[in-house]
Amino acid sequence: MQSRNQIIDDLAKLITNAVGLAQNATGEIENAVRSLLDRYLADKSLVTKEEFDVLKEILSGLQSEMTTLKKEISTLKTNSRSKTISNSKKNFK
Repeated sequence: MQSRNQIIDDLAKLITNAVGLAQNATGEIENAVRSLLDRYLADKSLVTKEEFDVLKEILSGLQSEMTTLKKEISTLKTNSRSKTISNSKKNFK
């Protein structure tokens, strides 16, 4: 009976160790795949989601700034035309 208990104990230890190894192997495989994918993306000049989101935010800010600058240029042009017309009228009098 004691030999059966020893066999069961040995089998339980073996299974426990195998499960531990499988968990470690899973982590290693995930890291290896992630590394390969990162290298592939870099080779293909593709960006990650995080990099894309940062660039999208920067672009949005630049578009807002450009819109503001266009409005300012339009205002300056309007003011410049008004002054030119005003000066032209003065010269004709």
